[in-house]
Amino acid sequence: MRKSGIRKFRSLRVLSITAILAIGLFQLSSATQASEALKKKLTDIPEFAAGQLAEVKKKSKSNINKHSMRMKKAHLPTAPNGGTDDYRCFLLDPKIKEDSILRSIEFIPQKKDYVHHAIMFRVSEANIPEAIEKDKSGIGWPCFGGSGLGGMFSSFVTSPWISAWAPGRGIDISPEGYGIPFRKGERLVLQIHYNLLAANGGTVETDRSRIVMEAVPASSTNVKPLTIELFAAPVELACPSGVTGPLCDRNASLRDLATRTDKTSFLEAQAIAAICGKNPAKPIPSLANSCDRIIRSDFKIIAAGPHMHLLGKKLKMTLNPGTEREKSILNVENYDFDDQSPIVLTEPINVVSGDVIRIECVHDPSLRQVLPALKFLPPRYVTWGEGSSDEMCLGVLSVTRD
Repeated sequence: MRKSGIRKFRSLRVLSITAILAIGLFQLSSATQASEALKKKLTDIPEFAAGQLAEVKKKSKSNINKHSMRMKKAHLPTAPNGGTDDYRCFLLDPKIKEDSILRSIEFIPQKKDYVHHAIMFRVSEANIPEAIEKDKSGIGWPCFGGSGLGGMFSSFVTSPWISAWAPGRGIDISPEGYGIPFRKGERLVLQIHYNLLAANGGTVETDRSRIVMEAVPASSTNVKPLTIELFAAPVELACPSGVTGPLCDRNASLRDLATRTDKTSFLEAQAIAAICGKNPAKPIPSLANSCDRIIRSDFKIIAAGPHMHLLGKKLKMTLNPGTEREKSILNVENYDFDDQSPIVLTEPINVVSGDVIRIECVHDPSLRQVLPALKFLPPRYVTWGEGSSDEMCLGVLSVTRD
């Protein structure tokens, strides 16, 4: 059942413009270096129950090191150019003194009502000088999309995810036998998406959130790394019949998206369409959108999760659709924006190079005229976008590779 207003949700995974373009570049390129970089790009862990956390702690209690860090200075969120979203990145140093394995990560927001999501990025050694320069004042830097490090086309690869948080999500726990490698002296970037539409009473206050990580020495454990594979499809939602306005024109809507988020956002919807074999110059509006992706490496799917915004209705992922080897990965018939928790598969699914994974999404643009969070906004043609009032069609797979 849909709830009114800005709704809380769990386990949000957000795909940035750099992510989309990077996926496209790697799909269109067979370069060994790019392929290896893609394999390492993201790390994420299914959320486990408190009882499992207790068991993990019990087994390795003597080796656990706790690392706590906070934003250097409080940040007052402001949205650019009349928008309602503020993306801000902050450089943090967990001061890890030996190569380690992260067992748990907890993001603790100071202002829960309008912190839409948080992503923790790994910072490559090459990007450390740039990150230090960007954050020299301690107030962070604007970063619609990825970490904003290494340029638009490399940010996604050189600053892969470590973890993600959204309202309703607890501590991010590694299952037994899995973990996230973290090197001695390594740093991370905390990206926070502030959704100003959700501020209580419209009042926006400063935020100084923090992170607590638990790690064990790498020399004392033997684990397999989990990584993330992202599967995106275009979103092309025309204004419903009888609804009119200047932003119901797709080009005008894309220009507005670029103005209130980032100038590269215009390319985002175009890039996804091209990656999915569609003509970005002649998009076809539809309530149902899909994309087939040819897999370039072998992996095993451990968990799967959906992500759309407020207009999402259904999301499905299928391995090798229309063949004798067809297998359902994920089938969400009644999408709930409040519950985007990943589903740990009963049996892992083996995927080999040459297989096809299809993602399909159904949206309902008429909800823009109904939901309190959206009905006072101007009618618009809705495309893929990073704002809370834009849309996405994204499947998130937690996978492991031998």
